[in-house]
Amino acid sequence: MDQELLIIELLSAAEPIYKRVQKNRRKNLVAAFLFLVVACVLFFGIGSFVYQRLEMLVRSFDTGYWLRGFYHFSLVLGMISVAAVVIFFIVNGIQGIRLRRSFQRFLERAVKKAAKYPVVYQDRDAYYLAEEARKPKIRLLKTDCIELTTTFDGATIYLGIRQEFRGFSGTQLFVLNGEPPVLPVTLPKAHEFNSKWSLMLISFVFAGAVGVFVYDGMIRQQNLYGGNSEPAHSTPSSEAAPLTSDELLAQPGAAPDMKANQTNQLDLNQQTQELYLTTNGGTNWSFVPLKPEWLRSGSYLLTSGEIPMGYWMDKTYSISKEFSWFIYSENQKELFFLFSTDNGKAWQKSLVSDTAQRIRYRKAQFFADGSGVLVYSSASPEVSSEGLEIFQTNDHGKTWHRNNGTTIGQPVQNVSFVNPTLGFVSTRENLYYTNNSGGSFKEAVVTIPADYQTGGLDLFQSPNEVTQVSTNLLETKFYLLKMSGIDQGKMFACLYRSSDNGETWQFAEQLSEVKPTE
Repeated sequence: MDQELLIIELLSAAEPIYKRVQKNRRKNLVAAFLFLVVACVLFFGIGSFVYQRLEMLVRSFDTGYWLRGFYHFSLVLGMISVAAVVIFFIVNGIQGIRLRRSFQRFLERAVKKAAKYPVVYQDRDAYYLAEEARKPKIRLLKTDCIELTTTFDGATIYLGIRQEFRGFSGTQLFVLNGEPPVLPVTLPKAHEFNSKWSLMLISFVFAGAVGVFVYDGMIRQQNLYGGNSEPAHSTPSSEAAPLTSDELLAQPGAAPDMKANQTNQLDLNQQTQELYLTTNGGTNWSFVPLKPEWLRSGSYLLTSGEIPMGYWMDKTYSISKEFSWFIYSENQKELFFLFSTDNGKAWQKSLVSDTAQRIRYRKAQFFADGSGVLVYSSASPEVSSEGLEIFQTNDHGKTWHRNNGTTIGQPVQNVSFVNPTLGFVSTRENLYYTNNSGGSFKEAVVTIPADYQTGGLDLFQSPNEVTQVSTNLLETKFYLLKMSGIDQGKMFACLYRSSDNGETWQFAEQLSEVKPTE
């Protein structure tokens, strides 16, 4: 039939067409709203709730990565769902305006769409529209079809409802010239029709999943740009209590009888493998109820080789009359904090983390008000990157709470916190800063003179310790390689200063040469 004549015929049935189209549009808007509610509850509400509960149960670093990946995937799917519904509402609103303003243009589009499927089949429940000599493409339930009008040549025009995907539908005109033939049994079953939207949706979700996991992996490998931290949460450990003699290692031998090189010192008896501390230069020694290997748990391996027994990582312990403490692990999983406030006569311990696996770097710092920060890095599935966990205490280490965590693109050289809020993470190549207790990190701008470069040896005593020398001035010593002159190839400690809370650093002067044996 001629399309212009068909449009003229349909103008006589404008009212039922308009009512059916508007009714179908309202139905789609309700379905879209319900989809929005379900998506928000599922991806934002239930997803966040499940993530928070599972995160506290995770006992593996790798599992934590996957859990965070699925959580980000859930958030992205939620945002995509919200965006899709918003676009759907906007498009439907525009279509409604166009329908009211130009009904004839709507009919022109509907007639063109109907002309694409001139062949009609049927079975007991539905009509099936097909292109010439092609398989049926559209299934229309007979109960949803209304008769609009009859043309001059005896053909009947119907308006049916085409199912797009679950809950959503569109209108479809078609013309019957007499009784349509029965659907051939060799053709696809009815439920397979109109599947293109479902396939598109599945493909879209799959592409989104791949994108999220790629994004998550890229962020973990990037050097903390834009604050790629985990959502902060707090998981308090059991409060420290005085340890009884049954809970402590017994002192097997006599205390050392020797003077110490320093007032406060830790000593390892190489024969008996016992640890002792003194806070008065060796006049008195107290037994430390730890095995040396506990204090060295995790990796003590550098590019230069394994660090010999008797050497300890910087700031993994501290000795003083008022407060002596140690970071240690007995089983390569639980990380503890052991401390004494009476020269080692009595000891207490608190649990820092029960998921501390593959530990490499570790450190604790305390401030005048009794607050403190403890960090450790763990080797990640990527070769070079490390996961960094940040814990805080407000009671001199009696209880610890996980505050934040992130991923470093290179092995950590040092972590320095000037106060509980302002902290720094350094690698061989970069320095990063946080001003929100590790909630996010940004790369600091470090000016390197032309005849120096970064990438020096990883020394056992960590370089790049940031200290506050006055209210508005920070200092640190970066270890840089000399690239010209008689000292070419040598490494030097270079003094740097910052007056903007660590965002930018300026070279001040070259200090002494640094050798790997120091």
